[in-house]
Amino acid sequence: MAPGIDPWTPRLLTNNKVPPEMLSIASIMASPSVHAIEPSQLLHYLPTYRVLICLRCNYAIQPGAVARHLKEIHHLHHLSRRPFVDYASGFKLSQPSDVVLPDGTQFPVPLLPVQNGLACSFAGCAHLCVTAKRMKQHWMSVHHISSSDLGGFWDPVPLQTFFRGNALRYFTNPALLISSSSDKSGGLTNTTSTTPVSSDNRESSPYQTLITSDAGLLDHYRNYTYKTLSCGPETDDVFRIIVPQLAHQFPFLLHGILSCSSLHLASIDPQNRPYYTIRSIQHADQAAPAFRWATINVDSNNSQAVLAFAFFLVVYALGSESNDQPLFLSKDNSQEDAPSLEWIEILRNGCSMLCPVWTELTTSPLAPFTALWRDDLGVPTNPNDPLLITLLSIIPEYRSELTGYYIYRDSAVKLAQAFAFIERCGSPPTIWDVLNSWPMRVSPEYLALLKHNDPGALLLLAHYAILLQPLREEWFLKGRAMELIDEIAQRLKGNCSPQIWEVFSVMQREHFPSDPI
Repeated sequence: MAPGIDPWTPRLLTNNKVPPEMLSIASIMASPSVHAIEPSQLLHYLPTYRVLICLRCNYAIQPGAVARHLKEIHHLHHLSRRPFVDYASGFKLSQPSDVVLPDGTQFPVPLLPVQNGLACSFAGCAHLCVTAKRMKQHWMSVHHISSSDLGGFWDPVPLQTFFRGNALRYFTNPALLISSSSDKSGGLTNTTSTTPVSSDNRESSPYQTLITSDAGLLDHYRNYTYKTLSCGPETDDVFRIIVPQLAHQFPFLLHGILSCSSLHLASIDPQNRPYYTIRSIQHADQAAPAFRWATINVDSNNSQAVLAFAFFLVVYALGSESNDQPLFLSKDNSQEDAPSLEWIEILRNGCSMLCPVWTELTTSPLAPFTALWRDDLGVPTNPNDPLLITLLSIIPEYRSELTGYYIYRDSAVKLAQAFAFIERCGSPPTIWDVLNSWPMRVSPEYLALLKHNDPGALLLLAHYAILLQPLREEWFLKGRAMELIDEIAQRLKGNCSPQIWEVFSVMQREHFPSDPI
């Protein structure tokens, strides 16, 4: 089976456990008019700052100016404006000069765009602007120093502003201004804010600087992130060279690269994690519409970009999951659809779209990617496999329900084949081998059992976690296997037969000894 993409699964890009105000407003932006939407879909209140954000314009509206904004910007007539004005009147809004700017833990502010800006490097000065021309004018008029006398006189910083027009006031992370002035000799060196590297991230990057441009994110990907995704010399060249070249033709792929690069930085730079997390979400949101269109209209021209994007989408889904959302399971033991299962469907259900061009892909520059997805693992079923014998020992519990019996048996056989396949691949396995070996091969009926916390299905998933253990230090999977085992233990305890509990307990003691039952 050739992998592909479900055209409706790009919603996964913003379906992670993040504050609602950080989620994409793409659906609102897609609406041709504000006449047909509710006030709450256009205006969003941020209580921390007491400002009202226009979701179409991405900036705050000044108190008393809501009606004018609706009339002049969105061309709403008087009667149409009334519900929006009434809605806005229910919030206590601050005047622009009274808005308290965010501290280092609150920057960047959700819903406001982040711009590449400049901070004055003169000691004690906190002037911010977005162009070198304005910064030079500032130095001449305020510090009475000609820019031609200086080798460098500003630092690149990310900027935001709540308001536009006469109330425009840029702000940035205050920590950047402190480090900027304290790290300079005479306050004039053109440097960037540097975060010390811990032993945990030294292998990923020799140092951490706050990267505020897309070019910087792309450089980080080319230098570091791609190495964490590749699984050998052949895929090295594809991830590092070919995919970025494709991205110049397909913006959705470029945004996918930048999203994963940002997410990687968020994992290795705790000090700036909020900033990079939002950058990752922003790029993922920008990729979604064009990617959706491409998956519906796959052809020889865009198929390579679609295939490449699938890899970044899976990494994004794994790496951006909230820690309280266990892998493969719905949250809080509910039977609602689990976002952590959706990425599996991305690869499983897209066969119909990429199948017509799959042969062509196998001879394209992305051929090493196609080799990572196998319909047949090439390993026979060994009826004497100790793992398979153990897993099949609980089948009698399903004999009264034939459907469950066949679903469980089929999934158990495929899991035993997955272990044999990973053993044949050698050590250490790659994330792509581990994903291809079982989650993409089990039936939809098994996933339905898992959704309903079927004890047998949970037991199989617990054994699959053993295959994830060698990958436990990967930045997009760190700690997730152990969390999965803990979650399965909670769901099984008191809700399964003594036989299933004994099999699970033996497995946990042997492979996850740090967290005994």
